[in-house]
Amino acid sequence: MIEFKPSPLFNDVSLGPPDCSAYWLLTQDRMRIRVGLWKANTPKGTVFICPGYSEYIEKYGKTANLFLEHGYTSVSFDWRGHGLADRLTSNPLLGHVETFSDYLKDFDAVIAWAQNLELPKPWFVLGHSMGGAILLKNLYENKHFKAAAFSCPMWGIKLNPALRIFAYIYGNVARILKLDKNFAPTRSEKGYFDESFEKNALTNDLDMWHYLIEQITKYPCLKLGGPSVRWVDSALKETFKLSKLPSPKIPCITFLAEDERIVDPARVHNRMKVWPNGILHFIHSARHEVLMEDIATQKYVIQKIVSFFQSNDQLTNS
Repeated sequence: MIEFKPSPLFNDVSLGPPDCSAYWLLTQDRMRIRVGLWKANTPKGTVFICPGYSEYIEKYGKTANLFLEHGYTSVSFDWRGHGLADRLTSNPLLGHVETFSDYLKDFDAVIAWAQNLELPKPWFVLGHSMGGAILLKNLYENKHFKAAAFSCPMWGIKLNPALRIFAYIYGNVARILKLDKNFAPTRSEKGYFDESFEKNALTNDLDMWHYLIEQITKYPCLKLGGPSVRWVDSALKETFKLSKLPSPKIPCITFLAEDERIVDPARVHNRMKVWPNGILHFIHSARHEVLMEDIATQKYVIQKIVSFFQSNDQLTNS
């Protein structure tokens, strides 16, 4: 078995299960990323959590606790340019990627690590927001997961038609002028948590808001600001291409927030209409982070996910 070098895991602010560890991984293109593991004592399986834009392992400590209550080990990780993974520009607060397909290399490294550690099976996977877009692309060649869940997946970005056209044009011009590593228009080093609670697009729950604020306040190395021009351009092109593909052949359950201000709800509805083994749940009054709403909502979503995972595991074993 390959030995992996340990990395920090700030469980003091994550508040995840106590049996936790984290490791550095190296991707095939030599990027250093970080993976975190929360173990169950007698695991029924493993849930892989794919974070969204500007997120990091620690954000999912409480989610890991809820999966632990159902007997599941949890894995989460930092995409390149996020958390403690290698940042991709001289400004660590700039959210950047050369192309969205690079994120798949990170996912491949996590899967190889999990196989090496022989993490308990069956394996399931949960993708939130940006992680939902990357996961959808991965599932077209799925070899590892019995079923998938999505939380407000970024299968499209919420923009009015005029702004969408401008973004496409500006992205192409910026590449030619080599301005694509600048912040996208209207974006800066400020992130989601530099807004007031009243104006935030993520959660209605003040306790969860403070939980997330404390993480980046105590460990500012986890923070990320706005995306680069290239990130936006690549995200728009990737989600458009995904919208033209048929659905993967894997059962999935998806959650969409009523007060969704970040991803495009129409793309989620359109995808789920043509997902033969897919179920869409609408979470009333919730904002983008349905897993960061009040504890009752969190438990409801996790219970639905676990029940879906278990029912599909039983079907494949029968």
